Amino acid sequence: MEELTTIIFFIILISVTVSILSIRYTLRLRRYLEEFIYVSKKISNKEFHSRLNISAKGELGELAKNFNEMIEIMDSTISEVEYNHLQMTSILKSISHGILAVDIDGNIMLINEEARRMLKCNYEKPIEGVNVNVLINEEKLLKEIVSFKGSKKNKSKELRINEDLVYKISLDPIYLQGINNIIIGSIINIEDITEKVKLENMRTDFVANVSHELKTPLTSISGFVETLKLNENIDINTRNRFLGIIEGESNRLKRLIDDILLLSFIENKDNVLVDGVCIYEVFIEIYDMTSYLAKSKNINLTYEFSDKSAVLFLNRDYIKQVFLNLIDNAIKYTPENKNVHIKVSVGQSKSIISVKDEGVGIPQEDRERIFERFYRVDKARSRDVGGTGLGLAITKHIVKFLGGSINVKSELGKGSEFIVIIPQKNFL
Repeated sequence: MEELTTIIFFIILISVTVSILSIRYTLRLRRYLEEFIYVSKKISNKEFHSRLNISAKGELGELAKNFNEMIEIMDSTISEVEYNHLQMTSILKSISHGILAVDIDGNIMLINEEARRMLKCNYEKPIEGVNVNVLINEEKLLKEIVSFKGSKKNKSKELRINEDLVYKISLDPIYLQGINNIIIGSIINIEDITEKVKLENMRTDFVANVSHELKTPLTSISGFVETLKLNENIDINTRNRFLGIIEGESNRLKRLIDDILLLSFIENKDNVLVDGVCIYEVFIEIYDMTSYLAKSKNINLTYEFSDKSAVLFLNRDYIKQVFLNLIDNAIKYTPENKNVHIKVSVGQSKSIISVKDEGVGIPQEDRERIFERFYRVDKARSRDVGGTGLGLAITKHIVKFLGGSINVKSELGKGSEFIVIIPQKNFL
C-alpha cells in the first residue's frame, strides 16, 4: 500500500512539474509571439529599424535571428530601390525634352513633367497605368503616338502642331531584357524644335535675300559697264549719267556688305569691349552727322535729355549704331517740312530712348516683321532712300546684346515711334 502511495505521489509530482514547465513555456512562447506580432506591424508600417529582441536558443532563436536578417535585407533593398527611383526621377526632371514610356497596349509606364505639359495631360488624374487615349489631349501628338504603338523600328518625325509650334517625335522600342524579339513597349522622345526650324528658315531666307540683294546692283553695274565698253562714241552727258548710276550702285553694294558684316559681327561676338560712355556725347555725334539730311528736307530735328551727364557701361560703337539707324530711318521716311523728335530719359531702373517721326507710318500687319533681315514695308521706297533692309535687324541685335528691348508704335500717315529700353545693369 505504501509503495502504491509513493508511486501515485511521484506521478502527481511529475504531472505538476510538467504542467508548470508547460505553462512557463506557453507563457514564454506567447510573449515571443507577441514580440513577433508587434515587430511585424512596425515593419508593415515601413519602420524597418525595428528588430526582434529575443534571446531564445534553439529553433526559436534561429527563427528570430533569420527574421532580423530578413528585415535588414528588406530595408537595404527598399532603400536601394527608393534611391534608384529618386535618381531616375531627378534625371527625368532635368531632361529638357518630353520623355514618355508606354507598353504595347498604350498604357503609360513613365512620363516626365515636360511630356505632361507638351501632351496637355490632365494633372488631376493619376498618370502611370492610364492609357494614352484617355490622358493625352493634344490630338496631333496622340495620333502619332498611337501610330507608333508596338513598332519594332526606330522612328522619327517632325510634327507641326500650329503656326508657332513644331515638335520632333522619336520612338525607340523597349525589348525584354536579354530577348531581342520580344517588345514590351516604347520610349517616346518629344523635342520642341520650333526655334531650330525658325533659325533654319531664317538662314535659308537670308541666303536667298543676300543673293538677290547682291545680284541687283551687280547686274546694274555690269550692264552699264558693258554699255560703256561697246559705245566708245557716247556723249559726255550720257557717259557721266551712266557712271553716276554705277557709282550709286557701287555705294549701295558697299553699304549692303558693310551691314552684313556688322550683323554677322554682332551675332557671333561674345566678348565685346565695354566702357563708361556718356550717352549724350554719342548722340551729339550722330545728331551732327544726320542734321544735314534733315535740313535738306526742311525737317525740324529736335531732342531732349533728362540727364546729359548720364553714363552707361556698354560698347560705344553699338549705342552709336542704334542712334544712327533709328534717326537716319526717321529722317528718310519723313516727308519734307515735318518733325523728328528724339527723347532720352534716364531713370533709376532703366534708360529709354525714343525716336518719333511724322512719316508714312507702318501698317499693323508689318510691325512684327520690320526687325527681320531684308524685310521692307515698301521695297521700292526703301531702295530709293538707300536702305539695305538690315538697319533695324542690326539695331535689334545690339539692343538684345545690351539686355534691353525695342518696340514700335505707328499709325499710317501719321508717323512712327521707336522705343529702346536699356536696363539699369548697364549704368555706372
